[in-house]
Amino acid sequence: MNSTNITNASSPSCFRVKCQFTVGERIAIIVFFSAIFLASLVGNCILFLAIIRNARLRRSSTNFSILSLSLANILITIFCIPVFTIDAFIAERWVFGMIGCKLVTFLQNTSINASIVTLLVISVEKFLVVYFPFKMRAQRTKVRYLVLGAWIVGIIDSSVCLSYRTVKQIRGIPFCIENWPSPKTRKMYVVIQTFVLRFVALTFMIGLHAVTIKRIQARLQYRRENSDGSFRESDVMQISSHGLKLRKKAVIMLVVIVAASTLTLFPFYIMVCWRMLANPQITDYFALNVAVIMTSWLVYCNSVCHPIIFGLMSTQYRRAAKTLSVSRKSPATSRNISNTRKQTREEQMIMTEQAS
Repeated sequence: MNSTNITNASSPSCFRVKCQFTVGERIAIIVFFSAIFLASLVGNCILFLAIIRNARLRRSSTNFSILSLSLANILITIFCIPVFTIDAFIAERWVFGMIGCKLVTFLQNTSINASIVTLLVISVEKFLVVYFPFKMRAQRTKVRYLVLGAWIVGIIDSSVCLSYRTVKQIRGIPFCIENWPSPKTRKMYVVIQTFVLRFVALTFMIGLHAVTIKRIQARLQYRRENSDGSFRESDVMQISSHGLKLRKKAVIMLVVIVAASTLTLFPFYIMVCWRMLANPQITDYFALNVAVIMTSWLVYCNSVCHPIIFGLMSTQYRRAAKTLSVSRKSPATSRNISNTRKQTREEQMIMTEQAS
């Protein structure tokens, strides 16, 4: 995100935000970013606690991946959204020092990278579970190591540009900027990172989900055509139609999540690549700043999308979230909800272990 600054030091006149936007406009922008901050913090904390405090959800390898997603979103929410808002629209200068400059950039890049790679891990896991269901049952614990590997990938990628992030005085005002050895080096890094960890990864996931859904639909059709029980496929024989429908529902929810990530992340990184590769002569700095604000807001919206999608499409996550609030008020009510959950165990939520 920090690849494009909200202010532009090369502007021939006043380049500060107060010269580009009125006080009312800046207040409106701060309100929008504050709303994203609150929604993301509340939603992801509820999702995180719902998984941590539910023993059945914790056992699922997929839910471990979702736990990783919510953690990444919480880090972005706490360390990035407030800092960006204060830096660009309130203080209008970098006030968090050299350590803050490096730390915020590192956490943001690491969290976004880990989030995308974790989604990739979930996508591949669902694909393998559908095509090789019995072989994958013994391999589910290894998914946790892949999720940890996603964070390692994010840390390695973010460490590359960590040494190039610095605080520089421009016209007497401190800014947190990138100071690469050469423009060519920066261009290569940003383009490769954007292409591999954004465009290729998200496009590959969409294609993988499409193939997975097609496979599930073929199995359901096979069962309908052989409703007398004369199955020839050993996998289909041992997987009920209900289980196949749950898996299809799980993949559809992942498609929605990947699509949301694509819609919220692509505009920002397309703009970054455009500025890197086309090297346009910017004359309208107001339009540039508006584009940066809108695309940055969309990037942060990505952190809000996950808990909203899980809440809307998952009855079990909603039930687990309700248990969090009810258990604080009445232990007896909490036990009743627990008993109800056991009675409705067959209504497995899309992302539980059985739906894997």
